[in-house]
Amino acid sequence: MTDAKADSAALEGPSGPPLSRFERQRGKILDAATMLLNQRGIAGMTLQEVAEQLGLKTTAVTYYFRYKEQLVRAVFEDSLQRLKEMVEQAGKADTPRARVDQYLRIHFDHYAAAMQGKTRPLAILSEMRALEGEARAALMQQYQAVFRGVRAFFGPADTAARKLRLTARTQMLNEVVFWSAIWLKQYDVGDFDTVRRQLFDILDGGIATRPSRALPAALGTGEAVAAGDSYSQFLRTATRLMNEVGYRGTSIDRIAAELNLTKGSFYHHLPTKDELILQCFRNSYQRLRDLREQARKAGLDAWETLISVIAQAMKYQFGEDYPLLRTTAFQALPDSVRQIPYEHAQRTTLLFSGLLVDSVREGAAKNVNPLLASHIIMSTINSASDIRSWAAKQDRDDAVADCLSAITRGIFHPA
Repeated sequence: MTDAKADSAALEGPSGPPLSRFERQRGKILDAATMLLNQRGIAGMTLQEVAEQLGLKTTAVTYYFRYKEQLVRAVFEDSLQRLKEMVEQAGKADTPRARVDQYLRIHFDHYAAAMQGKTRPLAILSEMRALEGEARAALMQQYQAVFRGVRAFFGPADTAARKLRLTARTQMLNEVVFWSAIWLKQYDVGDFDTVRRQLFDILDGGIATRPSRALPAALGTGEAVAAGDSYSQFLRTATRLMNEVGYRGTSIDRIAAELNLTKGSFYHHLPTKDELILQCFRNSYQRLRDLREQARKAGLDAWETLISVIAQAMKYQFGEDYPLLRTTAFQALPDSVRQIPYEHAQRTTLLFSGLLVDSVREGAAKNVNPLLASHIIMSTINSASDIRSWAAKQDRDDAVADCLSAITRGIFHPA
């Protein structure tokens, strides 16, 4: 963000008296810090680089934020407060559908303004998992308040069963919204309204032409690596930790300690932590491809293949041992290694898109935008790793069926 844009973003705020010089300068720092955090993750954002973005000395930043940790927390608190205001605004609409539609509209308007340099973007909230202790607990508590606000879009969670269902729908909706900040960059701002409308239509009505076209076939695990050797154990543990604590929290020391292995054992297989993370991305993508190939060999048609792959992927995410690596994890990677995971994310989108196109030809899927539907599928699979405790409160197959119902029949349809 240029200084001129930073000035503009920092000056924008709630209606009222003009901001003081202190508030304007603090706003500029938050502008630059948010941009750097979104580009490089917490690990890649430094006070010195924030100062350089603004043409300042580091001491000019430390006057406002003495430590990097204080600035990181302020960035997340700022984004969570703005997100809370978005939720409150959308929540004023009269019906669940109107609230969700307004929620998407508010976010798309915000993304457009941020892309044009008119306002500060929201921080990538998945990076909060890299924090520890009181800071993480306080921010997660704020996010939970936002989550409950979004859940209220759908109506009261007045029974245990309804609360379970609405929790899954809310998780799905939020992940779709947050992930859209990444793929929307591929579109012209002038097309945002069309994209938003198409996205809402898929969320509303799902992708299936009729309720029970096919039940998911039971696919094998399709593992791309064996379970016993130390290399495979590193992949499993690194994947789980990346999902739980992010790139910054996934250290070689932590992985080795969990496995009771030496760091030397790691370096025997892989030269760097970044190479390990790249292997995790490659492996997760290969596991999805393996599932598709299993389905094809079993003679399943495109629709049966699609829902069976989604179902098995959800089971991976609900398990604690070996989930798929969240696609959103690549956002926190260093610039030098981000391209490969991004390409794998695009290939995953195309994998689901191809199955959707063939399912439309079979008459099993609606003629919706296949790329947008694929993004919904991907983000729902991603989000499943965050609701393992939700899945654990019920039969695993029931949890998978509930998530599949939201994809195939829409987020407003009862499971």
